[in-house]
Amino acid sequence: MKKIFPLSLLFLAASFHAQNISDYQYIQVTTKDFANNKYGLTNMLEAKLKQKNYTVISEDLVPGSVAVRDKCDLLTAEIVDTSNMFRNRLELNFKDCNNKTIASVEGKSMEKDFEPGMRDALAKASNEISASNPTVKSEPVKAEIAVIKTEEKAPVETPTPVAAKEIPLQKIENVAIKKTNSAEVYSNGSISLNKISLSESQFILVSPNTSTPYAIFKASTKKDVYHVQLQDGTSTLGYLEDGKIVVDQPTAEGNFRKENFTKK
Repeated sequence: MKKIFPLSLLFLAASFHAQNISDYQYIQVTTKDFANNKYGLTNMLEAKLKQKNYTVISEDLVPGSVAVRDKCDLLTAEIVDTSNMFRNRLELNFKDCNNKTIASVEGKSMEKDFEPGMRDALAKASNEISASNPTVKSEPVKAEIAVIKTEEKAPVETPTPVAAKEIPLQKIENVAIKKTNSAEVYSNGSISLNKISLSESQFILVSPNTSTPYAIFKASTKKDVYHVQLQDGTSTLGYLEDGKIVVDQPTAEGNFRKENFTKK
């Protein structure tokens, strides 16, 4: 009995300190098996997590518009391809700041085609994730504060921080008002928006009747493909196609629909 009692205490302590996905508020999605948002899986998982009250910190925004005070408040969700010749399958591995896997969720699909099969498998795996109910909440740190501190230490701006710096909506308002007269006009059939270039790698779509941007476009590493921040703060992708500006608009079901803006 003297040996059994201490062992039981160890098992009790281990279970007490076990972490769940729902204990976290902030999650960063990463994948090597589905690079460049293949099949739209990265955006789909981010949308699913947001529906479950998680704050998604994408790899493109760190260090960017949002960061967490303590790296151990951030959980990493990795999408891993576990398919075989018979079924499309994937696994979601959630790792803490020590690269320890605290949970794994598998999704399987009977769909034979890769894209619908993988998206179906991801949807099934996402359904197994509980809603966020963090034990400790960290307040977000705005990247503008970090940028200001950097400028104080080194007044001379370098190309890298300028490209990474996100322009706040209130600052873009003034730019839009000044340049509206020379802007290009694009329409999706129901609304008309002005395209205003802010730099060689960044432009916005803004309504001529308001100074609030409809969407902010930042160039990615791939030609004519952009990281897009929508008016409601949602992050997605956009690209240029046959003279049109195309935006992948997230849907409530976790899918995407194409929104085409044609130059008038």
